[in-house]
Amino acid sequence: MGTWYGLYPPQAIFAKRRFKKILLDPPCFDPGSWCGAGKLWIDADDEEYWLTSRPRMGAEKRGYAVEIYRSRDGENYSLVTWITKEELSEMVRRTVQSIENQQLLRDPLTGKYHLYLSIDVAERNVAGDAGRIFESKWETFLLIADDPTGPWEPWGFALKGSEDYDSGEARDCTIDIIDGRYFCLYKARAGGTNVVHTALAVSSDGKNWTKLGVLTIDGKQQPDYFLLYGSVHAGSTGPVFIGTETLGVVKGAALTKYFVAYVVDYRNLNLERIFLAEWKPGSRYEHPQYPIHTYCNVVYDPLNDRWLIWVEAVDPTCSKEPGLNLEVDRVLLYTT
Repeated sequence: MGTWYGLYPPQAIFAKRRFKKILLDPPCFDPGSWCGAGKLWIDADDEEYWLTSRPRMGAEKRGYAVEIYRSRDGENYSLVTWITKEELSEMVRRTVQSIENQQLLRDPLTGKYHLYLSIDVAERNVAGDAGRIFESKWETFLLIADDPTGPWEPWGFALKGSEDYDSGEARDCTIDIIDGRYFCLYKARAGGTNVVHTALAVSSDGKNWTKLGVLTIDGKQQPDYFLLYGSVHAGSTGPVFIGTETLGVVKGAALTKYFVAYVVDYRNLNLERIFLAEWKPGSRYEHPQYPIHTYCNVVYDPLNDRWLIWVEAVDPTCSKEPGLNLEVDRVLLYTT
């Protein structure tokens, strides 16, 4: 195969992936029931794997908690703690209509854990209706703890909808730390529109963020719907994003079958594409046309010298059909 330099090639991670097992099941198997939208964090010092998830049960019981799981082998997880939507509302001092994406990291200066949560703080629950999901108001809230098991203390909003391009949504973050700098690719939607872009923010402490704006793709403007979700790695040519690329919505749900890698040229606010491939389901638990509901992680496992890929997969059997309150989502594990 020759010699590869720099980051292990994303193409090889993708090509050699194999389905391993179901990591998490949804709280029930009724349409609209999901789990996932989380982050896999590996603590190499303590040889522990941490996985977050949000459970959901339909339009009336949207993302109702954040769950934190622990594992010793990266494959078998046990629930260790959770924070309910009601508990989070008290911390935020606003009604939280739903919890979605979560990001769990450890700050290199303080050693404390950061938990970033995408929360809907609209005045009323409107996103249960697929036709009105763009009336929601999503921002990203930060909790801090000495240990992933808690207790978690509120810090405040890390990303608010403060710019025209993210006034409706500033959420669904992909956050990783490269060379001591926090990089955040996030979903940015202008209020009152259905135009979704991927924007970039950076931070030196994970608390105070500088928004750099909406990125271009190989020097060109993003399409009207463009959402990245995955992981950011250190590459020889700069930070490298590896994960999913979502280009549209199916009956209210952001679904995809595309796996991509980009160099994040943050100085020029541009994404340089390395590769794009179609994700072909490797298990019977993935819908043949829309296998992934946006969310995934691609993480190198130093404890076992392998790559771990988890995806929030649309189940083809339990789902009525792909769509916001129609499908059932599991978390599946692939390994390379």
